[in-house]
Amino acid sequence: MIPVLNWNDATRWMGQRKRVAVFSHRRPDGDALGSMVGAWAAAGRMGVAADLWLYEPLGDRQAHVGASVDWKVFGGDAGILAGYDGVIIVDTCATAQLQPIAAWLASGPPTLVIDHHATRDAIGTRVGDLQLVDERAGAASMLMVEWFESQGWAIEREVATALFAGIATDCGWFRFSNTDPRMLRAAARLLEAGVQANELYGQLFEREPLVRRRLAARLVEGMRLLAGGKLAVMELRRADFEAVGADASQTEDLVNEPMRIAGVAASLLFIEEANGDARVNLRSKHTLDVAALAAGYGGGGHVRAAGLRLAKPWEMVRDEIVAKAVGVFS
Repeated sequence: MIPVLNWNDATRWMGQRKRVAVFSHRRPDGDALGSMVGAWAAAGRMGVAADLWLYEPLGDRQAHVGASVDWKVFGGDAGILAGYDGVIIVDTCATAQLQPIAAWLASGPPTLVIDHHATRDAIGTRVGDLQLVDERAGAASMLMVEWFESQGWAIEREVATALFAGIATDCGWFRFSNTDPRMLRAAARLLEAGVQANELYGQLFEREPLVRRRLAARLVEGMRLLAGGKLAVMELRRADFEAVGADASQTEDLVNEPMRIAGVAASLLFIEEANGDARVNLRSKHTLDVAALAAGYGGGGHVRAAGLRLAKPWEMVRDEIVAKAVGVFS
């Protein structure tokens, strides 16, 4: 059965606040940004001031999301967060994904968590906190739509566009297995609110800079197919970024490139970051539970989409992760 979240509890929680800070995970995807805009709009509906906080500036591809919203960048000084009487965390409930603010959160103001991931920590579980998690939901942005619907709030076009972007990107533009009638109903409500899906698709997927295509070419060129062609393993080293003039913002969704190849059922992408650590993206069509694999190394996510981080030197751990994935297909 689909869990029934009590959105009246979220509304009551919001009604006790005057000023809230909204956060999501590092390197926010469309769903993180869309659900942040949704939380900002929900706060505004109740006359609550809300600030949206990122850990790095928005990339060019994401600039259309909440264009009129004043996005703030958290530089690491928790003192700048004084004055909030509430915190909203969306699209994650994992301490590892909130490291820049994790210590502050532990003793910070009351926290509301709205998430759809199976992997979660004890965030939003103190007295005065509220944790609303539905791991059957295809996107956190979809949960935001349901919150608005439950309260009879209209969704303005700009907010609807951000929420639609969150839903559509988290389900691969309605081609992934998390696409279900519930998600399509939410998407239809947003289209009724004025979302232009064709224009949004063009903004998201038809404006790639040439360096991203060159980076993708290097990625596929170095790809290894293991487990009889069922598992694709890829790496992007600093030298690859330097060779084509790309940066980390160009890596979004590249883990899905091998999924177009006949026979490939799972994909692992290891990305070397500027400090030498590695960010790992994991995707699966079937058989391999990537959330469980990631959880073994401090990461998490969904059964079919997950991620984790590895501190340098990470090559031996990489080989261990690959071996475990291969073993599932053996």
